[in-house]
Amino acid sequence: MLSEKILIEKVKRGNKRAFKKLFNANINKLYQFLMQFSKDKDAIADWVQTAFIKAYLNINNFESNSKFSTWLFRIAINEMKSDFRSMARKNTFPLDDCSFLESRAANEDFDWHYDMKWLLDELEEVNKAVFILHEAENYKHSEISKILNISTESSRIILYRTKKILRERWLKETGIKKAKSIEGNN
Repeated sequence: MLSEKILIEKVKRGNKRAFKKLFNANINKLYQFLMQFSKDKDAIADWVQTAFIKAYLNINNFESNSKFSTWLFRIAINEMKSDFRSMARKNTFPLDDCSFLESRAANEDFDWHYDMKWLLDELEEVNKAVFILHEAENYKHSEISKILNISTESSRIILYRTKKILRERWLKETGIKKAKSIEGNN
């Protein structure tokens, strides 16, 4: 496949096939990421579709100093946040899925994953997003900062505080021995 920069330049010149290659390279990753925030497959499909449409329509605003996927994820996150704000006003908020934890349950202690899912569901949206992006998706803080529109330092601080919150809640709910397992390096 052509490099991302070449594809983006082609898209900027109107090449729809180049955009299709960017689409194919990123759709599954974006969909899987958004599934960690909602079980509503229709909403996820809408966020993905809207993110790609906005990316295509605004490709000339894309700056090559970051990856296309980082920019695309940020667009999708903004769409999701907008929908969540709208749902919050209506008192319906579907933030009840952390499939990355459930998918790993087959290989590890199911109770641990169930507890972690519950603990993550209790977090504020930005804390949950930073934690998932860093710990489950392996994004660097510099990429997280671009996706969530926060500073790199804020991403580090949020991750540190989120781990501390999770540890404290874990201690309270399950005891000291298990709580040490969620500590880690930022």
